[in-house]
Amino acid sequence: MIHFSKAFAHISSLMVILLWAGCANVVAPTGGPIDEDPPVVVRSTPPNYSTHYKGQDVRIWFDEFVELKNLRQNFLVSPPLENDPEVRIRGRSIIMEVEDTLAKNTTYSFFFGESIVDITEGNAIPNFQFVVSTGSYLDSLSVRGKVLNSLTHKPEEGIFVMLYDDVFDSVPMLKRPVYLSKTNKEGEFMITNMRQGEYLMFALKDMNANYLYDTSDEKIAFLDSLITPEFAGHIQQHVGQVEPKGETEGEKTGVETNGNGLVAPNDTLPGDTILAPPAPDVKTYTLFLFQEKDTVQRLLSAVPERKGKINLAFRSPVDSVTIRSYTDPLPENWYIREYSKNRDTLGLWFAQAPSDTLYLEVSDRGVVLDSVVVSTTPRPARGRGAPREEDTPTLSITAPGISARKHPFFKNFTLRSPTPLESFEADSLSLFVNDSVPVAADFRFSGQARRNLEMLNELEPDTAYRLVAMPGAITDIFGAVNDTLTWSFKATTSADYGSFLVNLTLPPDDDVPQYILQLLDDKWDVKEYKIIDDSGTYRFDYLAAGNYRLRLVYDTNANGKWDTGNYLKGIQPERVSVYHEQVQARLNWEVELIWGFLPE
Repeated sequence: MIHFSKAFAHISSLMVILLWAGCANVVAPTGGPIDEDPPVVVRSTPPNYSTHYKGQDVRIWFDEFVELKNLRQNFLVSPPLENDPEVRIRGRSIIMEVEDTLAKNTTYSFFFGESIVDITEGNAIPNFQFVVSTGSYLDSLSVRGKVLNSLTHKPEEGIFVMLYDDVFDSVPMLKRPVYLSKTNKEGEFMITNMRQGEYLMFALKDMNANYLYDTSDEKIAFLDSLITPEFAGHIQQHVGQVEPKGETEGEKTGVETNGNGLVAPNDTLPGDTILAPPAPDVKTYTLFLFQEKDTVQRLLSAVPERKGKINLAFRSPVDSVTIRSYTDPLPENWYIREYSKNRDTLGLWFAQAPSDTLYLEVSDRGVVLDSVVVSTTPRPARGRGAPREEDTPTLSITAPGISARKHPFFKNFTLRSPTPLESFEADSLSLFVNDSVPVAADFRFSGQARRNLEMLNELEPDTAYRLVAMPGAITDIFGAVNDTLTWSFKATTSADYGSFLVNLTLPPDDDVPQYILQLLDDKWDVKEYKIIDDSGTYRFDYLAAGNYRLRLVYDTNANGKWDTGNYLKGIQPERVSVYHEQVQARLNWEVELIWGFLPE
C-alpha cells in the first residue's frame, strides 16, 4: 500500500526539478580554446641530424594531422640537388623521397620553411629543417647575424639570408643559394651545418618566392667581402615523448632520441631545437636592408584629370622632364608645372588648350620615354551631381596654417587655392589687428604652380588677427573668383612649442665630406634637417608636443640627401646613425641631448 503523502512528495520533487531544468538557459557546447600551437615532431626515420644517410625515404611523424602549404615556394635543399625530392602526406606524417644520388661525406639540409601546418588552424612549424649526413659526421660550422633596415636600424623580420659558394656578381639573380635561413622578429638569423669554405652573403625580401633577386620591388642587403663560417656549438634536436593531439593513451607514440644521442635540458619541449651558446669570440654579421633605385623609367599614363589639367604618371620619381609636340609646334610656356610630393606625377595646368588633342613626346634626363596622344578635355560627368555647364565656378580659398584658430607666429600666413592663381587685388584684402585696427599688408604668389598667396607681414606673438577678402579679390587662371572670405586667428607664442638642443660629436671619419642631421617624427618622416660638417651644438625650435627621433646621415657624395645602394655596382646605401631612443618634446620646455659616437 502506497502512502499518499510520500507519493505526493516524490511527485512534487520531480516537478521542481523539471521546472528548474526548463528555466535554465540552453547553452551550446563550446569547441574549447583555439589551437595556436604548431605541430610537434614526434619521431622520424632516419632521425633528424643523423649520419650515414643512404638516400632512403624519410618519414617524419607529428602529434597531429598536417598538410603542406606553399611547399614549392618554401622548400629548399642545400647543397642543391638536380631534382627536388618528392614530398607527400600520409596520415600524421610526411614522406620525402630523394631521387638524386647524393655526394659522399656531405651534410644535406632540407629546409621546409613554414610549409608544414596543422589542418585545423594552419599553424606552421617555423623554419623547419631536416638535416642528415652521408658521411660519419655532420658539418658543424655556422654563421649568425642580424638584418636591419638601412634607414631606421629596426630589425627586419622574415628576410631570407642566403649564402653562395659559386661567387660571381649576378649570382643572386641567377642561382638559388647553397645555404639559407630566415630572420626572426629580432632580425636575427643563423645558418648551421655548413662545410668549410668562403661564401657570398646576400639577404632578400623575396616578393615572388623564388629565392632569386629578380624584381624591382624586392629589398636586399649584402656584405662587401666573403665570409667564412665558424664552429659555434652543436645542434641538439630534442624529440622526447609527446602525446599526439586527439589520440588515446594506447596510441601514444614512443620516445626516440636524436641521432647524436644528446640529452635536452629539462625545460625544453618535445620537438625543440637547442643550440649551444656561441663562444664569446664568434663573429656576427650585420646586414642593412635597402631597395635599389629603379633606374628603368617609364611613362605609365597621360590623362586629363579635369578641365585645364593633364596628369603624367611615371614609374619612379622624375628628375628633369621635357615635353614637346611631335606634330605642330605648341606655344611657348603653354602650361604650368606641378610635381607631386615624391615627383612621380607631373601635372600640366593650362587656361586655354592649344588644341583638343595633344601629341606629346615625353623625356626624362634626356631620354625619350614615350609618345602619347591625350585629349585636353575630360569626359563630361554624368548624373545628378554633375555640374551644369552654365554654372560659374567659385574659387575656394583655404588657410591651411590655421589650427584650432591659431597660426604659428614664426610662419607667414598663407592662403591656398585649388588651382593656379592669375591675379589678386591688394586693395580688396584687408588685415586687422585685435579685430578692428587696420594694418597694411603685402602679399606675393608662391609655390611651384603659383597656388599660394603668401602674406609677408611678420606676425606678433599672442596677437589676434583678422583677414578679409572681398568678392573678386583673388582670380585663378580659369577666371574663377572668390566670394567674401574672413579668417580670424591668434598668433601662437614660443610657450606653445618645445625645443631640442643637440650637443653632437661627429665620428672622426675624414672620408665623409658632410653629414645630414635629421629630426624625425614618430612615423620616421623627416620634419627638419641641417647640413653639417663639424661637431657642435644644433637647435631644433618650435616643435609641437610629441615624440621625435634623431638620425645622422653620412652624406658621402655631398648631395644633401640619403642615397640607396646598388648591388651590381658594389655600392652600399649611405650609412646612418640613429639616436638610441625617442625624445619627447614638451611645451615651453628645452630638452638638451648629448650625442657622440665612433664610426660604425
